[in-house]
Amino acid sequence: MSSNDYMIINDDGSTTGVASDVDIFEYAKQYGGKVILKSDYIAPPYVPTFQELALIENQWREDQMVRVANQLLMLEDDDPDAEPGTARQWRDYRIELRKWTETNPDFPNSSKRPVALS
Repeated sequence: MSSNDYMIINDDGSTTGVASDVDIFEYAKQYGGKVILKSDYIAPPYVPTFQELALIENQWREDQMVRVANQLLMLEDDDPDAEPGTARQWRDYRIELRKWTETNPDFPNSSKRPVALS
């Protein structure tokens, strides 16, 4: 096997490859890390960044705000297709949605979202 068949796993979980003319085992001795076969490497699961999660939560909040606005109109019109809940409950939900921003200590943990009316 050649150096191209191996990679180095660093202490922080990152990986390092070396040029084909470098002895990967000597490199690891000098600079640290564990040499493994590339075929044995299993990438860690992807963890989204705060910014990525915030984008998702901001879109969810905007979608819910539209839902609330529609439900309030439907209640005002006595629409029989309105979802359950009173106008007050829908407005209270809207207030909670407005608080679901980066200033909220639980944001952007989707399990801590304001609870929608059902």
